[in-house]
Amino acid sequence: MPGAGAERAVLIGIDLGTSAAKILACTPSGANVALESASYPLETPRPQWVEQDANDVYQAAMKTLHGVLADVRLRGDEVLAIGFSCAMHGLLAVDERGEPLGPLITWMDRRSASVADRWRADGTAAKLYANTGAPIHPMLPSCKLRWLSENDPGILERAARFVSLKELFVFRWTGEWLIDWGMASGTGLFDPQTRAWDDYALDEARVAPEKLSKLAAPSTTLRTLRPNVAAALGIDPATAVVLASNDGALANLGVGAVTKGELALTLGTSGAIRTVVDTAALDPNGRTFCYAYDDKKFVAGGPTSSAGAVLNALHALFLEDVPQAERFSTAVALAEKAEAGAKGLTVMPFLSGERAPYWLSELRGGLVGLDLSHTRSDVMRAAFESVVFALATVYDVLRERVGDIHTIRLSGGLTHAAFVRQLVADVFGCGAVLANQEEASAFGAAMLAGIAVAAIADDRAVAALLQPVHAHHPNPDAVTLYRAILARYRDVVAANLPLYS
Repeated sequence: MPGAGAERAVLIGIDLGTSAAKILACTPSGANVALESASYPLETPRPQWVEQDANDVYQAAMKTLHGVLADVRLRGDEVLAIGFSCAMHGLLAVDERGEPLGPLITWMDRRSASVADRWRADGTAAKLYANTGAPIHPMLPSCKLRWLSENDPGILERAARFVSLKELFVFRWTGEWLIDWGMASGTGLFDPQTRAWDDYALDEARVAPEKLSKLAAPSTTLRTLRPNVAAALGIDPATAVVLASNDGALANLGVGAVTKGELALTLGTSGAIRTVVDTAALDPNGRTFCYAYDDKKFVAGGPTSSAGAVLNALHALFLEDVPQAERFSTAVALAEKAEAGAKGLTVMPFLSGERAPYWLSELRGGLVGLDLSHTRSDVMRAAFESVVFALATVYDVLRERVGDIHTIRLSGGLTHAAFVRQLVADVFGCGAVLANQEEASAFGAAMLAGIAVAAIADDRAVAALLQPVHAHHPNPDAVTLYRAILARYRDVVAANLPLYS
């Protein structure tokens, strides 16, 4: 356990998200000390390409971290450990010095759709899923690498290695190229059961293991900060830097969904459900993922592309007269006025394709059942219902592997609305809880760092630190009603899938 002075120690969680970096300082008892964020842009130079400047991300995150650490020093606190969370599936080519050779290809990028389609058609996808627990989709670095080998082979020759944003940070801080098992799980190149790179996946992706970082357990702790980095941040070069895990796994820890029967549900820009399991939980049809969670356990679940980004697009279409900053609250107010099921209107929320459980980047959205009686309120109601239905459809698959749940632990910007929280409780038919930590992945990164340096006992101790701010119980009448409405949604999607499969 930490020694003398630990009562003035803080833990830092760094979450490198898709559009923003969030830096959290908290005590080992879970009390927040400082929280700041910095946004950075995404670039779309061609259709289906979604990229990011890795140096922009680094500079924005470092400036924000500097501000958080200044607040920590003003309090007279010491940094006990720093943990990293990062969005999965990004791919960045770097040279021998660690300098980017181009932009980061983000998880949203779909240029490698042809590779994913080909692998699904010839049976490769099924073999890759069985080995890696990662359903085949253009988001995966394995697909991206194969696409590069076929369309830009020069980059494979020039690149010293291919990394994620987290690996770039760790290298710039310590001089070591390391990738934790959680982040490696999101590459489509890693076997979470053996905790090693998978030879078959490497061959299909056409990448040598020497061009990837060294695998390491999430608890791996480094105390070798480069002197210039430590000086710039104002911390001891021997400060513990913990690799931690991916943003999804850390969100589970950050909301306290760490035991059997508990589900973490995120509704932000995208959506996801995840549950922690002791043994690998693979779906025979490859519809849900199974990744490394920490040094021993796994996290199973599925992400959807159908959440905040889709709602924002629909709000822009139907609430064009409303100032952008007021559209979400206006949409919620309109949706609350409409009846459950929106008078027979169903929204297919697949404006940018879909991941779990269909894994079809070509899938598109629509309004089904629209008639002359429908209003904007009905459209908004059906839109909110659809993003929750999308996650409920993933749960249909996950339940076959992990059984029923009794509690959903929430995170993500959409869950700040009471209407959305109650909708989740009614559709899933179980309690939905929002705890007192807004930034689940950043908090999870800080807490896993605390576990790694023995300041916190384990993940259950982290869950015990969290206090519910909002708890919603399912309304029995609404549960019955939504069972029929969800069935209609499933039928609508099933009828449309042949158009895109």
